[in-house]
Amino acid sequence: MSRRVKFVASLGIVVALMFSVIPSSSAWGEEGHRYVNLVAAERMPEDMPAFFRDAKKRLSFLGYEPDRWRDSKELYKALQEVNAPDHFIDIDEPKEFEALPGDRYQYAEWLRSKGKDPKTIGFLPYSILEGYQKMQVLFRLWRDKRHESERDQIEQNIIYYAGVMGHYVADGAQPLHTTIHYNGWSTSSNPDLYTREPLHWRFEGEYVKARIKPEDFSPLVKQARRLQDPFSDIMKFLFESYSKTEDLYRMDKTARWDDTNTDLESERFVAERLAAGAQTLANLWYTAWLDSAYGAPNS
Repeated sequence: MSRRVKFVASLGIVVALMFSVIPSSSAWGEEGHRYVNLVAAERMPEDMPAFFRDAKKRLSFLGYEPDRWRDSKELYKALQEVNAPDHFIDIDEPKEFEALPGDRYQYAEWLRSKGKDPKTIGFLPYSILEGYQKMQVLFRLWRDKRHESERDQIEQNIIYYAGVMGHYVADGAQPLHTTIHYNGWSTSSNPDLYTREPLHWRFEGEYVKARIKPEDFSPLVKQARRLQDPFSDIMKFLFESYSKTEDLYRMDKTARWDDTNTDLESERFVAERLAAGAQTLANLWYTAWLDSAYGAPNS
């Protein structure tokens, strides 16, 4: 198992232990993921089906679902092994990632051809894209009059996959999910003397738990809009998040990322990242609905 995957798995165990002894808290753990899904759900236009607009509570609950799959009590490691790499992508050489193939298996072959382990680099863009396509397929079924008697079943599936996809989009908004420097500056070259101390949980857990609520970033999120090229937009979103990595490390030098940080610039930074996640998610949900109209029989 790679160092990165071990960290992701270990983080899940740590979070599980934390939540077993303290009340549920406002972290970019469970509460943060719930917030992103909730705010995205609040930005659905009126032409989004009513069943979806009315599912805010369920969509919010599902925002944390993939992290629930990290249950450390499981005897077998199969779920952990397949799940962990879906939460990140190391795009520290952005130019190499500008023209990715459209599915995870071609992507994995491409990485192996460069001598890289796909599990170490991560599959995050495909976790998002696959969720988007599942929604689109199900919306297309929902439109099909031949499935009218099963619409309630289809609606439940749409909500489930939409909520789960939201988790991965929120992960993508967190810069440390897009870099090899995910938990302290990890390369020998460190001219700006960024911390090598673990900061992943200090940033997305301790700080967000203490300082961020939905109303801190909700005003930054606009009504959902249609995307012309969803996979391209997913990658732009991830590139933007990656570009904030050094800002995150630089800010830690003047206002440490933890629950004692009251710096306004820090709050703005995190609010903008959560808003970017909610906006991207809202746009993807809405686009899945609109684009499902193409090729839908009897609609």
